[in-house]
Amino acid sequence: MLIKLFGSLRMVVPGGRVEVGYRPTVADLLDELFAQHPALRAEVLHPDRMELLPHVNIMLNGRLVRDLQGLQTAVADGDTLAIFPPSAGG
Repeated sequence: MLIKLFGSLRMVVPGGRVEVGYRPTVADLLDELFAQHPALRAEVLHPDRMELLPHVNIMLNGRLVRDLQGLQTAVADGDTLAIFPPSAGG
């Protein structure tokens, strides 16, 4: 499965792409991602629990996981996960 990282997250993972094996939920994919790149956890999740930081968006095949079942959203082999940190500018 492909996980794409955007914005400042590309500083943690050069190239902004990580391939991981199939996992049944978004939370399981994140666990695998953080096992490969531990520094990402603090950029994406609340420090004390498995909960997205309020300013981070995760999309599964173009749909916000917050609008689905959150981190418990089921994934299928071949899906693409995209993680977006906050952005600002003007």
